[in-house]
Amino acid sequence: MFYWDTSALVKQFIEEVGTDEAIALRADTPPHATATIAYTETFSALRRRVREAVLGESHYHEVVRRFLQEWPAYVRVNLDESILGRSRALLERYPLRTLDAIHLASAIELQDHLDEPSVLISADIQLLRAATAEHLETKRLPL
Repeated sequence: MFYWDTSALVKQFIEEVGTDEAIALRADTPPHATATIAYTETFSALRRRVREAVLGESHYHEVVRRFLQEWPAYVRVNLDESILGRSRALLERYPLRTLDAIHLASAIELQDHLDEPSVLISADIQLLRAATAEHLETKRLPL
């Protein structure tokens, strides 16, 4: 199962460094997953790009349409007590940001419930280092 953090997920919808790699991975056959928080986090990332004039308003609406079409295809890991507890423990072990800890906890939780490894896809070095230390396979997308 490919698990996408938001840094990787956004690359599928906005042309930037790493977009080609993200699109190629998304075309791969494994099921694809992310945390439910990625929904809000993706909109935050898109709106930031509009504010920074990297993404025009009309292009933003096109990207949102595509994202909303693809969102139901993802296996979504819900934020629950198990994820909260696991993310807290991860924050005690690694220098992660809040949502990165939740993504990592979600990917680990997903792997625990499958008979196959989760592959965490991200452009975030700190998150990937922590994922590797937690025995997840990883794929790094360029920043």
